[in-house]
Amino acid sequence: MALIVEYHVNADMYAVGTSQIEAGMLVGFTNGLIVPTVANPDSQSIGIAGDSALTAEGQTTAYSAQLTIGANGAGSRWTENRVSDFYDETSASQKITVYNGGGKFWVSSTLFDNNGASLAAGMLIGAGTVAGEWTDTAVTDDDVCALAVGVVQGYDSGVPGTDVTNGSGGSMTLGDYGPLVIRI
Repeated sequence: MALIVEYHVNADMYAVGTSQIEAGMLVGFTNGLIVPTVANPDSQSIGIAGDSALTAEGQTTAYSAQLTIGANGAGSRWTENRVSDFYDETSASQKITVYNGGGKFWVSSTLFDNNGASLAAGMLIGAGTVAGEWTDTAVTDDDVCALAVGVVQGYDSGVPGTDVTNGSGGSMTLGDYGPLVIRI
């Protein structure tokens, strides 16, 4: 899980390109399709990917037989108990959820240029140097996509265990996440 949605204003659906997209990435349009955004003067970010579109072999875990997918039968996926566990939530519709217009999101630290090490409350952030990643350094007004409202920290799962995050008294962590308020 790379994205935790605390609340959102808009959730739109768009046709997805062939790029690898992980939920939580910053995305934009290229040739009418959603692709990961990279920092450059011509990039136009539209929002945060709410679904994953992972198409490379080996990105799913085999739990049973392979299942033929796609209208022409050209693709196959290993089956699992839940469709969402394929990590390609776009395979049936070829559309991806994109959150925009506002909201608060917790984005995995792995989706920041330096794992969110420099992220600080009040920092204006935008596209990173790797496609789909967020920068964890301040950006100029023209490149602002989100406002950091805290630092990268463990996100409590609510499940009792041995990991302790944020002084919660023993809740296991879902991993390290940075809190963002979207400004797109």
